[in-house]
Amino acid sequence: MSPNDMNHNQLELMMMDYISGRMNPEQVTAFNQLIAEHPEYSQELVELEHMMALFAEHDSADIPAPSDQMDQNFYAMLHAEVAKQNPTKNSLVSVLKGWVQLPQLRRLAYGFSFMFMGVFIGHYLHLLNTQTDLAAERLAIKDQQIQALTVLSLLDMPSANKRLMAVSLAGMNDQPNDSIMEALLVTLKQDNNVNVRLEALEVLAQHTELSSVRSGLVQAINFQDSPMVQMALANLMLQLNEQQAVEPIQRLLKQTELIEPVRAKLNETINELI
Repeated sequence: MSPNDMNHNQLELMMMDYISGRMNPEQVTAFNQLIAEHPEYSQELVELEHMMALFAEHDSADIPAPSDQMDQNFYAMLHAEVAKQNPTKNSLVSVLKGWVQLPQLRRLAYGFSFMFMGVFIGHYLHLLNTQTDLAAERLAIKDQQIQALTVLSLLDMPSANKRLMAVSLAGMNDQPNDSIMEALLVTLKQDNNVNVRLEALEVLAQHTELSSVRSGLVQAINFQDSPMVQMALANLMLQLNEQQAVEPIQRLLKQTELIEPVRAKLNETINELI
């Protein structure tokens, strides 16, 4: 079933069932396929999951236990009532009460009250900011996981357009994901569509600081039969000054079907790298 065959409420109900774990394995597989085919709903799924998590945290919040201050207030009221019934024993209480009501002590008490209130508010704001940062971090991690799942699912599609969409989606993420990088290297080596290979090479070229990506690019030279991809890889090896590429380029030069412009470019690349 596609989103066009259902209304938005039905889609949200499916998302809620998926998040709360009420789907059976077959339904989970079908839902993952649906999200993979329609990645525009991935963000809505993440937001809904975040909202349900906040509701769950709110519902599970503990009810605060009675504080010591409540006990103190109770005994204070009790003592006051006893004092009313025993006027002869109230003189000491009156003296203490008058002493506490002195202006200097009142100002001092107010000062301490404001100080403790400031400390409490500062501590509360710090905890609130920390909780917000953690929630944002969890949401970002979940979003990356959904994005990775979408990319990997689309790369397995028979349609070249779907695979191009997957590579473009992978290029939107500034933080390289190991599973996505590995899948793009496999795509560069094995995909039967030249445009998909070129797009994968462009995304991989943005993450050559990773040793796994650099070595994977060198290995991919042996798998190329397209002049466009061969030329693009040769240019990239020159930019990176990757001397490990000399040997696979030499093996590539042994192919008799190489066109002359590519052969000249590969020879030039070897001469500059050696």
